[in-house]
Amino acid sequence: MALKRHKLIAVKESQAAGETAEIYSEIKQSLGIPHVNMVFQVFAGFPRFLPLFWNAAQSMLGTREFFSGADRLGAEAYTRMHNYFAVPDFRGRIEELQFSPGAERELRDVVDLYHYNYPILLLLCAAQMQAFENPETSVRPATSLEYQPPQRDNVILVEEENAPAPTRRIYDDIKHIMDTPFLNTCYVNFGRWPDFLREYWDRLKPIMLTAQYRQHCGAIRDSALALAADLPQPLQLSISDMEQAGITRDDLNAIVQTTEFFVDLESKQTLNMAFTKIGLEGGVRSPVAA
Repeated sequence: MALKRHKLIAVKESQAAGETAEIYSEIKQSLGIPHVNMVFQVFAGFPRFLPLFWNAAQSMLGTREFFSGADRLGAEAYTRMHNYFAVPDFRGRIEELQFSPGAERELRDVVDLYHYNYPILLLLCAAQMQAFENPETSVRPATSLEYQPPQRDNVILVEEENAPAPTRRIYDDIKHIMDTPFLNTCYVNFGRWPDFLREYWDRLKPIMLTAQYRQHCGAIRDSALALAADLPQPLQLSISDMEQAGITRDDLNAIVQTTEFFVDLESKQTLNMAFTKIGLEGGVRSPVAA
């Protein structure tokens, strides 16, 4: 993975100050999420980039077309997972694990959060890739977003340094299989329920290792790039704009590679959350399409 040639710095919420802290607050408010995703934490590791990126994204995030496009990506991932993969019945499994009604409700709520969140991140990163590759994309009239995304409750995370040894081993395996130096928030959240996390990963991992899974991840990625290219208010932040803002050539190369990495990673995450949501709805024993 080319990304490993660069030392990435992720700026956690607890470490953010000044303009970065202000942007983090705006991100959570604009997207209706209770935490700052790793995408933004890594982008903040390039101090001049995050403000440019977030400023360029504002007009796009103010349109109904952007959120409709993200919904389409989530729906496509759900359909692909439902039709092409056998998904286990997690609903029955959490009953066997004797989840309390409150714990079950909390798990369902966080899965709904990530099923909503990851397609948004995917489309955001795809829009930035399109800005790098097609900087002359035209702007068209768009439909203004007439509502504020609802704010979700805070989630409880079991960070790696605080997790028990068995959970840390699962975390390490997730990073290895997903080829990423850090954990996506959903898995750190699932660490709150270690028995579920173990069962979940045991069932998802074999699917992720198949050629069929990689094929569908590629299809989700292509859909995101196509949707981003068709947005009436595209994200306009070209390599030339970044050079003029004083971003160095080394950082430019790292930012482009990092953005491409996140397009691939969020494609997986969008598909993985569809898997999780279907599982909590009872699963699919036999996929419709072979």
